[in-house]
Amino acid sequence: MKEKIEYGFWFWSHKLTGILTMLAELSKYDLDEIEIESIKYKLIGTNDEMNQWSNYRFEGESFTMDFQFAYDAEEKSDMIHILIKTDSILMEKLETLNLFQCMFKELENEY
Repeated sequence: MKEKIEYGFWFWSHKLTGILTMLAELSKYDLDEIEIESIKYKLIGTNDEMNQWSNYRFEGESFTMDFQFAYDAEEKSDMIHILIKTDSILMEKLETLNLFQCMFKELENEY
C-alpha cells in the first residue's frame, strides 16, 4: 500500500486555474473548464479559520489527489488555502509547484 501525505499552501485566487492545471498534469487527470468553474463556485462561503472547506478529487491515470479548498479568513476571496492528500512520492513535486507559483504574479494556461 502506498504511503499518503497531506501538503498545503496558500496562493492568490487569480492563480487557481494555473495551479489546478499543474496538479492535473502531475496526476494525469483530464481537467476541463467546467470543473474549474465548479471548483470556483464551491469556494463561495468557505473560510480556512472557521474550518469551512470545499472538497474535490482528481482520479488521474497516475495518481489520485483529494483536495480541500478554502478562502483565507483575512484575505477573503483574494487568497485560497489548499490541502492536498495524495501519494507520498509526489511530495517533492508539490513543494516545487508551491515554490514555482510563489515566484510568479500570474499563471496563465492555454487549453
